[in-house]
This record gives sequence, structure tokens and C-alpha cells, in this order.
Amino acid sequence: MKQNRSGCPVEEVFVQLGGRWKMMILSFLLEKPRRFSEIKNNIPNISQRMLILELNFLENKGFIERNVYEGKPVKVEYSLTEEGQYLDRFILMCREYGEWIRERETMRDSFNHCL
Repeated sequence: MKQNRSGCPVEEVFVQLGGRWKMMILSFLLEKPRRFSEIKNNIPNISQRMLILELNFLENKGFIERNVYEGKPVKVEYSLTEEGQYLDRFILMCREYGEWIRERETMRDSFNHCL
């Protein structure tokens, strides 16, 4: 752990999984292994370069693995490792919380239009 961190476990979660894209990638891979193009096509607005950087980060941290299958053309898939699968409840809770936020914002917007 770096010296400038507080030691708070919540901070460590955000150091490992924070940012705009990491949780989206992990959430998508929770369903099944995916090819690079599948991930890219299902995560709006992520650039190819950013996706490569995020996949490399997640792989280096041990959350995902890159599997290469021989053939023509060579097939590459990304999947969650055992450590990545350990995040399943956390990812599902984040999805539920995101849905709750979306519903709350929709209700708030509807209420504001009535005023």
C-alpha cells in the first residue's frame, strides 16, 4: 500500500476499481467471457485505446484474464478470474444501486415538471 493512502478499505476499493469504465467492463464480463469487440460495442463512448488500458489494468490486478485460442483468425476472449468472480455480489449491488438512482432521478424530474 502506498504511503499517501489513508488505509481505509473503501479507499482501496476505489483505487482498484474506480474510474468510469472498470466496473462497466467487470459487469459485462460477469455474464460470460467476451471478445474485445463485444466489450467495445456494448460500452458506449469508450475509445479503443482506453478499453485496452482498462483491460490491461484489470488483467494486471488479477480481476480478468485474457484467453487466446488458436485458429484463423486467432480468437481472444476476456473473462473474470476467480478473484474477479469474487466481485459478483458487489457488482450486482452496484447495478441495483444504479437502477435505484436512475428511478429516483426519473421521479424527481417528473415531479419538477409538475411544478
